[in-house]
Amino acid sequence: MRLFFLLLFILICLILISITVGAIPIPLGHILNEPLTKTETLILYDIRLPRVLVVALAGACLSMVGVFMQTITKNHLAEPYILGIASGASAGAVAAIILGIFNFLGSWHVYGGAFMGSCIAIAIVIYFVGYSNSPIKLILVGVGVSAFFSSLTTMIIYTSTNEAQIRSAMFWMVGSFSGIHWHDLPSIFGVTAFVTCIGFVFSKDLDVLLLGRREAQFLGQSVNKFYVFITISASLAVSVLVAKTGVIGFIGLIVPHISRKLVGVKHGYLLPTSALVGGILLIIADDMARTLFRPEELPIGIMTAVIGAPLFIHIILKTYDKERL
Repeated sequence: MRLFFLLLFILICLILISITVGAIPIPLGHILNEPLTKTETLILYDIRLPRVLVVALAGACLSMVGVFMQTITKNHLAEPYILGIASGASAGAVAAIILGIFNFLGSWHVYGGAFMGSCIAIAIVIYFVGYSNSPIKLILVGVGVSAFFSSLTTMIIYTSTNEAQIRSAMFWMVGSFSGIHWHDLPSIFGVTAFVTCIGFVFSKDLDVLLLGRREAQFLGQSVNKFYVFITISASLAVSVLVAKTGVIGFIGLIVPHISRKLVGVKHGYLLPTSALVGGILLIIADDMARTLFRPEELPIGIMTAVIGAPLFIHIILKTYDKERL
């Protein structure tokens, strides 16, 4: 419990710090002690505050979904995008940007394309996997779907001759919070709350899965239906995130491992800890993306990869060493 409140305190402090940094620094002392100009008010309350809140919620949601996927697949290298959701969303968004397929949606055409692409990817995975009792089949089908949509995305980009479109597509594919506003907050909050409720209600069922499939069935759990429910729920949540923020890698992979080191494997403790750690890490990564090369901003996916890739390699090597022993 002390750890939970400590992480929550750190998260709140980071939110307060994050609204002060960026291309135009606004010191916290200035905010508290001096009247703000119209420009500063606009930057703080209309640009940075909604962005920081969305970053925290996105980090929490991706981390909890990462826990779900690692539990149901029994693979600690699984992550939220393992089922091809991100690749499907990328293909849809790039098709909207370059081919103009979803122009009838107006200013929402990229978001609509990303969401439709992710839903198609989910549908394909569910169609081929169905009620299969094999986590390996789920992973392999997801890898195949991901490869297909990745190649489709590359082909669409290759056919474009418009440099501005290509830059927009590539920037979106590696994630960005630069276009976030207050109207984006309800949907991100909604999917995060949805994932949190699933974790709260089914934490004991997730714990039972750690015992093994046969043991879970012996204890009365309908394992196949539970797998499908968790897969669809997690996929829909991630599809909304990807449609709003693009692809943000490594957070859903590395945070569950960090949280297990802190609180163990019981999901009643693991999920809330992962949510807080995920929000903290993604806020730090976003602050670095906004400030390292200001006034230019790096895609958030680059910063999460810089942080996550070394740990990912460590996990692979550690797993390989255990298998060899």
